[in-house]
Amino acid sequence: MQKYSAGQFLSVFKILLVVLTLSVSTSGVLSAGQAPAAGQDLTQGPLPPLPPLPLSPTEKAEKDGTALRLTLKDVTKMALKNNLDIAIQDTNEVLSQQAIVQAYGQYDPSLTVGLGVQSQKSPNTNLATESSGGNYSTMDYANWNFGFQQNVRTGGNYSVQYNSNRTASDVGFFLFSPQYNTSVTLTFTQPLLRNLRIDQNRGQIKLASLDLKTSDSQFKAKVVDIIANIQGQYWDLAGAIRDYEIKRESVRLAQITLRDNTRKVEIGVLAAISVTEARATLAQREGDMIQAEEKIYDAENNLLTMISNDRKAEVWSQVIVPAETPAFQEYKIDYAAAIKSALTNRPELEQSDIAFRKDEVNQRLYEESHKWQFDLKGSFGTTGVAGPQTYITDPLTGQREVLIAPEMVGGIGIANKLLLTGGFTNWTVGFNIQVPIRNRTADAQLAQVKIQKQQELMKRKNLEQQIQAEIRSAAQKIETNRRLVESARAASAYAEEQLKGEQIRFDNGASETFRVLDRQENYAAAQAAELQALISYKKSIIAFEKAKYTLLESNDFATATRSHEDAPKFK
Repeated sequence: MQKYSAGQFLSVFKILLVVLTLSVSTSGVLSAGQAPAAGQDLTQGPLPPLPPLPLSPTEKAEKDGTALRLTLKDVTKMALKNNLDIAIQDTNEVLSQQAIVQAYGQYDPSLTVGLGVQSQKSPNTNLATESSGGNYSTMDYANWNFGFQQNVRTGGNYSVQYNSNRTASDVGFFLFSPQYNTSVTLTFTQPLLRNLRIDQNRGQIKLASLDLKTSDSQFKAKVVDIIANIQGQYWDLAGAIRDYEIKRESVRLAQITLRDNTRKVEIGVLAAISVTEARATLAQREGDMIQAEEKIYDAENNLLTMISNDRKAEVWSQVIVPAETPAFQEYKIDYAAAIKSALTNRPELEQSDIAFRKDEVNQRLYEESHKWQFDLKGSFGTTGVAGPQTYITDPLTGQREVLIAPEMVGGIGIANKLLLTGGFTNWTVGFNIQVPIRNRTADAQLAQVKIQKQQELMKRKNLEQQIQAEIRSAAQKIETNRRLVESARAASAYAEEQLKGEQIRFDNGASETFRVLDRQENYAAAQAAELQALISYKKSIIAFEKAKYTLLESNDFATATRSHEDAPKFK
């Protein structure tokens, strides 16, 4: 068995005593305003006070009353109500609704009116145009016509035409003058083969309805993007505020080091270069703190842009203060449920389905053009006529003979009456048949739309794979960031312990100023890395919720559907 001398035992005892002393000295928590370590010889008069630290933008706002404390839910709701990108997308949906109204306009009825007068004076050149005027005959004509026509949703159309006119002439063969003529004609056309089940009008309505669904899907996708973006911006602002506090704490540590080093130089226990090192580090950290303050302003402006729809809104005169901090809260991942939710609800898949259905509508339209045109056509009408009573005198007997029936004597009113009672009817029934021999245009269009349908099927399969990969990547990102948070948290704790130990060594003359300053830098960097890991973890959760399309469920989507109502109006 190896023998140890008394001197060796004494050396080991001294080492253990030093280690015990260091352990006890590092048990306290390092703070920004920590006093010098116990045993430090800085008793040559009281230590000068540390210079005051500047207030952060949020602390200034809390002090002057301009702070607007908002939770994540508050910011999201304001964005859904006021974000101009959402309002623009919402108006696109309104435009699509108007496109449907426009498509139905093909079935709006139309009324036509024709009014006119005409006068004609012609020379008499034959017995048929002999008149009482001698060498010439006159004819005055006036008409008032009305028409009504409308397309119907069976692919056909109908029209009703009412014509009436008044003719006055001195031509001898006219039985009476003036003469009133009226007629009513109902005409209809109905396809029996081509355009029976679908035609261009009905096809346009179907396509416009599908466009509306596409706009609705795009609107939801835009809302999800805005929600994910606004929540990410919220955590960026919270992170920027905390990063400023870390930089400010680092400035305080540099101030303490500068103060203590200055005193040690004054009492002659430290070289003057240590003060220079401390001053240089303090200036650098003050610059870092100023840059951190600028990042707060940038993050706040980005947030304000997303939650306001008017540059004159009151919120621009306030300072947003996040009411929530990026504290760690473990997120449970259900991968199978996430895949199912995404494949059921993702707007990209919905839009792919709509595109396929639009191709089917176009295919039906092109297939119709290959059919025979076989249209039923018919018409039914009545006429009426009236005028003054006309007589003719028999030259042999001298008796007058009535030339027209008494019921026809009168003006336009009698002519209109005879439309219903006179029995002067006419009608036609027939078919129009057109046989397409060759239609290369329709053939090419039909071939193209079939290829487009095949492409849409392949795009959907590819899209499903991309969504599945996105879900997997988002879930893996959450796990990676969770581990990074744990690692960064441990690194921050170790950096703090290293700083404490280095400070004790320095106070006991076993270290140098630059080593202490370096440990302070490492500690600040470790705190910043821990903060960034927390922010990244929060954002990865948002990205996962976006990927599985559940952000709409957890937020007030109905507010977004009314966003265009609160947007600035054109005057």
